Amino acid sequence: MFSQLQFPLVFSIYVNVYEEAYSKCSASFSCGNFTDIGYPFWSNDQPDYCGHPGFKLDCQGDTATIDINSQKYDIVEIYHESQILKIAKADFMSNICLINFINSTLDFNLFEYTFSDQNASLLYYCDHLTEHHQPRIQKFTCPINNRSIDCYFSAPAISSYDELSSRCKISLLIPVLALAVEGFTIHSWSIDQVIKGGFEVKWIIDHGPCNDCLISGGKCGYNGTTNDFTCFCPYRPSPRTCFRTQPPANSAAANPSTAP
Repeated sequence: MFSQLQFPLVFSIYVNVYEEAYSKCSASFSCGNFTDIGYPFWSNDQPDYCGHPGFKLDCQGDTATIDINSQKYDIVEIYHESQILKIAKADFMSNICLINFINSTLDFNLFEYTFSDQNASLLYYCDHLTEHHQPRIQKFTCPINNRSIDCYFSAPAISSYDELSSRCKISLLIPVLALAVEGFTIHSWSIDQVIKGGFEVKWIIDHGPCNDCLISGGKCGYNGTTNDFTCFCPYRPSPRTCFRTQPPANSAAANPSTAP
């Protein structure tokens, strides 16, 4: 008698768990000033199974940020069709006079740079030099440790063999947009304009399975056990689509091993 009552209860719990996943992983969500965001992204107010672990967005007011290799970036634009993110390093959005100097790198398992990107140089703690008259190099000063230090910005980036680079203690390479480099060298854009304009990365997660899932009426998600995409359907998850997933029949409820 006990085992006969237990099977329907276990199956009911099983179904309810996946109904909850199906309802919580919306087909799209909003974050910051952005709307209609979908998989592989997920937000800090969603369960972690709603998106790929490398694509969690932190939504604070009008701002959306993403962590890539332990570095935080503000999201400037999201282009789902082309799988392009325009991002800018969050530290630079408020101040380019940094305390912690770290060269940022992408997680190349998830992202790649685009042809729209170009490197620029930020150089700190530089010896006093005669003013450069090259349009691609601009001097600025930073108040660090109660003193003013000479710094330089170069777009495009300067070579490590350049005299200026050899006269500075810290040199950072930062990606920026090639159009912004043109604006800096030709149209007198400010350093802030170039850096805050961000740069582009392409996410390289295959979106085909998610498209198939959505077409079949499912919600896209992530299986942390298999580290792979999963399609949440109303009654159970599926590796790709809900087309073969049917509601549980009475006979299936009596014996979970026969569930579809």
